Amino acid sequence: MAEAPADAAAPLDLGGDCADVTQSGNALIDCAGTLSEGAREALAAGSEVDSGASADVTVETVTETTSRSSGEEFREWTPEDGAAETASAEAQASGGSGLSDLERAGLFTLGALAVGAILSSGQRVDANTGDRVVVVDEEGEYQLLKDDDALLRQPGSEVRTERYADGTTRTVVTRPSGTRVITVRNPAGRALRRVHIEPNGREYVIFDDTQAVEPVDVSTLPAPTYERFDYRESTDRESLRLALQAADERVAGRGFSLNQIREIKEVRDLAPEITLDSITFATGSAAIRASQAEQLREIGVLMRDIIRENPTEVFLIEGHTDAVGDAGYNLLLSDRRAESAALALSEYFNVPAENMVVQGYGERYLRIRTQQAEEQNRRVAVRRITGLLRGQR
Repeated sequence: MAEAPADAAAPLDLGGDCADVTQSGNALIDCAGTLSEGAREALAAGSEVDSGASADVTVETVTETTSRSSGEEFREWTPEDGAAETASAEAQASGGSGLSDLERAGLFTLGALAVGAILSSGQRVDANTGDRVVVVDEEGEYQLLKDDDALLRQPGSEVRTERYADGTTRTVVTRPSGTRVITVRNPAGRALRRVHIEPNGREYVIFDDTQAVEPVDVSTLPAPTYERFDYRESTDRESLRLALQAADERVAGRGFSLNQIREIKEVRDLAPEITLDSITFATGSAAIRASQAEQLREIGVLMRDIIRENPTEVFLIEGHTDAVGDAGYNLLLSDRRAESAALALSEYFNVPAENMVVQGYGERYLRIRTQQAEEQNRRVAVRRITGLLRGQR
């Protein structure tokens, strides 16, 4: 493959960690390909605070004013923001500035996100909110880019971020207790590997998408059960526990990457969806009132206890909207609402932030098939995905 001219912005690969990501029918085939030089450097650092590599380093102590709580709103966004940022990005990308993929995409993951460029032919930035980037291609397909470490930015923590030339980042979050959480992210901001390190030096790998993993052929997966568990209807913590653990019995002989779980619905559906229907949002809002957060006590305490029993547990916090309004905005809003739910679980019930992964799906997976306003489609849900990841360990 010929190299791009020095003054041209090479496309940013958003699909995976190698160039060979293909479609087979309705099955996304995810490959474990070669890692970038930056990723290899970041991973080689292991549990050291300072990798010693040639990277741009920033260190910040998070305060109440530099972190967001679940009850706070995000910056307001309108569709016009995307057009303005795209125009600015085109000018920057054509300037031959030598920026990395991450910078050309405008995704500076040094504690906050900023938008800035056309990603590849036919793609444009649809939304820029400072914390998230929504990209749309010529086929009308939307993709969300963000900093997967946002949940870890909690008051009192020291955040050391190493940014490599190719856009890979390695973040070391050190809490007042001495606990460290180290995350390596790819140039698109997606977490590749996360490790929890106790003050006594004991390490727990929470997830690792740098390991080889089998492609997914959805035709060979067990039939989705479409089990949904309505949290509001349950007062029985043991029933919640059984629902969360149900995926352990569904897949034998293999595990999935975190990226496969996030991107392939048929894989996610192997883990029951627990809908947090006690949480409702005002139109366009992603904030959660304290009175509503308290209604998450049963699931929050249970998640905290499960993680205490096994520090490598992973929970996917999903956000969904109805089909009213702009699709890009709905994708962004759903992810923000999922982040607020995860923050509430952490703030009120001490669920460790590093054991939660946030993903918004917008209006893509409607519970009720309608283009009209529908409360059941506006939902936040939890899945325990540890059993799906287990084959990696």
